[in-house]
Amino acid sequence: MLIDEPVSAETTPTGRPSQITGPRGRYHVRRVLEEWQAPGQARFYRLQVATPDGPAIAEVIAPHKPGPWTLHQVWP
Repeated sequence: MLIDEPVSAETTPTGRPSQITGPRGRYHVRRVLEEWQAPGQARFYRLQVATPDGPAIAEVIAPHKPGPWTLHQVWP
């Protein structure tokens, strides 16, 4: 499901997301599946998450400059 909503993220000391919270609820990150970043661009994460409806895969974007994270997509 394409979402593209701003969310807040709690991060680990290394900067990886550990929990994502937004209008659709709170997602606990079980593990980071992929992480990539083009030079000078935002960092993208593909995550295995626990949602209120069960496990899912989420794609989030960490801002390059200070600002909100973006929950891009969620797949059940």
